This record gives sequence, C-alpha cells and structure tokens, in this order.
Amino acid sequence: MATMRSAVLVGPRDIRLEDVERPVVDRDTVIVQLESLGICGSNLHWWAGAPVEQGLMRFPLPGGGGHEYAGVVDEVGSDVTRVEPGDRVVVDFFESSSCGECAQCATGLFSQCERRRFLGLGGFTEYLKTTEKGLYPLPDNLETRTAAVVEPMACAVGGVRRADLRGGETVVVLGAGVLGLCAAGAAKALGAAKVVVTAKYDAQAALAPRFGADVVLRSGEPELVERIRAETGPHGADLVVETVGGHAPTLSQAIEVLRPGRSVVVLGLWDEPVPVDSWGAILKDARLIFSLTYGLTAKRHDFELCLEWMASGRVPAEELVTHLRPLAEIANAFELAADKSQGVIKVILNP
Repeated sequence: MATMRSAVLVGPRDIRLEDVERPVVDRDTVIVQLESLGICGSNLHWWAGAPVEQGLMRFPLPGGGGHEYAGVVDEVGSDVTRVEPGDRVVVDFFESSSCGECAQCATGLFSQCERRRFLGLGGFTEYLKTTEKGLYPLPDNLETRTAAVVEPMACAVGGVRRADLRGGETVVVLGAGVLGLCAAGAAKALGAAKVVVTAKYDAQAALAPRFGADVVLRSGEPELVERIRAETGPHGADLVVETVGGHAPTLSQAIEVLRPGRSVVVLGLWDEPVPVDSWGAILKDARLIFSLTYGLTAKRHDFELCLEWMASGRVPAEELVTHLRPLAEIANAFELAADKSQGVIKVILNP
C-alpha cells in the first residue's frame, strides 16, 4: 500500500502529520500531486479553537481543513479528457466535488451543491483525488508553488462580482489581509473609480497601493468612520467589503459608511454572534451580501478571472505570499500564520 503524509487537526493549536493511504485513480477521476497548500483564515479559526461549534470543525479533523490547492496532475482515469499528466492546475474543490446537475449547480453556486461527491481525504496532504471538473490550468508565468493563493483571491473576487459594479464607484474595503487586498484589486479591475482600504499592519498598508488602493487608512486610528466618510464624500460608499471578522466592529462600521440603497459584501468570519444596527441598515435600504466562496457569474468562473488578472499583472496576488514553508513544518507554519506582527500576509506550505 502506497502512503503519503497528511495533516490531522487533533485539537486547538495541535496539528500534526501522519502517514495515510495514498488515493488510487478511478476511470473518471484525477490524482493531483499537490505543490502548494495555503493556510486560510478559516483554518486559523478552527486551529485556535473557535468557540462556536460548526459543522466543519470537529476534533480530530483528518486533513486539517486545508482547501487551497495547486499542483501537477499525476494520474488520470481512462474517461478523463480535459487534463493529462504533467498539467499544472489550481483546484476549485467545490466544483470538482459537485454533481453539476442540481438546482444550485445550475446557477454556478457549486459550494451549495445538493449531491456532493466525496472522493476521499483532502486537506493538507501530498496527493488529492478529484474530478476533472474544477481544475484550471496555470498560465506559464505563474509559479505552481505559490498558486494556492488563487483560491482565497477567488473568494474575494466572487464576493465583489456579486455586488454588480458598473464602473465609476467609490469602494471601501475594511481589512487588508489576503481577502481585503484581493477585494480591492478586484474592485479596481472591475472599474471602481476610488478604492479606500483600511489596514491594521504595516506590511498590509505597504502592499495596498499595488492592489488598487487610492487611499490607505489605519484601522486603529481615532475617528476612523469619520476619516472614511471624508474620503467617500457626503453620500457614502457605493460598496463596502468587510473582510475582518474576528472581534472587530467592522459590520457596524460598514453600514455607517455605506451610501443608501447600496451593498455591503461580508467576507469576514466572526466566532460569535455580532450585533447589527437593523434600524441603521433598514433606514438606508442597505443590502447585505454574505459571500462564502466563488463560482460562476455571467457564465464565467471566478478562478478564470483570477488567473487572467494574475497573469497580466492587473492583480498581483502572488505578491501576497510572504512565507513559504515545507509541509513538514506545518505546526510552526500555523503559529507563523497567526502572528501578523511578523509581516505575514500569506503562508503557503510546499509538500
């Protein structure tokens, strides 16, 4: 029996590697040898022991919850036609495991598939068994070892696209981690006239202009809401993208700085329920869009758009990868990813 290394999240702040059985190809499946595994903010929530029990978080968690993948096709089944061994790909896990036929898949919302097909262990592992759906080829000028960043970028791009920007808008992005910077880049690429970004850490603030930020404000500065309003003008922001979550008051801030009749896209995760000023939101006719992941919008997948923008340099998401670590150092890599004081924006593991 061939084996591979794979993570298991044993408990809070305790992630380890173990030897497990390597997946075997079937006639309609693909084996991808993974070369890039991103540590997501959601992984850090679970690793830290998020206080609210979630269906996705159980200890022990085989695979450790990893879901940001890039690698090289290793084997293909006899019925596979879209990829072949040696192809470099990024993986949309939701599309690749979707049925492709239910009501949700028909709209391109693969994350909500009603008949998902599970093909075996995923997560922080060396090999992934998947289908040919949801595999997107990497452009020649993008490195495989950093390409897992496409997945979180697609989360941000998908959220911004759901707000239906038409061009010329003023957009406020609260937070300047991976999601925030990619949301800023997406807004600019989709025609926003002015993008205002709030950043907590120096490394984030320094990168923000590369992602289209016209104004960078520090999230801890006094009178932040008033500073944002000074930049948006008296009517407020046409779109606010919230990417912080945690314990931050950013949902209420988003509603405060929003222009009446416009949208707040929520990408951040809170571990506990947060209050919402329903009067403030209703009196503004505000629309709140809670966006989980990516999919098809106007018949085009968010992954395709991300790869196009990255390859052209329009949204340089690979610059978000500040730290590369071998899979063998996964425990230390999680500690590093959680410590933003060290200039960390994105940590990627290389098996």
